[in-house]
Amino acid sequence: MDTLEVFRKIDLDIRLNYNSKAEFGRKVGLNRKKISEFLKTLQKNCQGNDFNRLVRILEKAGYTITIEKINRD
Repeated sequence: MDTLEVFRKIDLDIRLNYNSKAEFGRKVGLNRKKISEFLKTLQKNCQGNDFNRLVRILEKAGYTITIEKINRD
């Protein structure tokens, strides 16, 4: 698991379930620009970011992070 995998899951969800990034942004409380910046950060997948560092440490300790969609309407 890394930020690129998280990006792919969120991007797919946006493409399948929303008409635009702006609509997704309204649901999560961010404007379209903030959503775009957030997605770009995830897509870059920098090895030094905190999430990727956390995942590497957890994997070495025998743990994994799983992301599942919560079905809320």
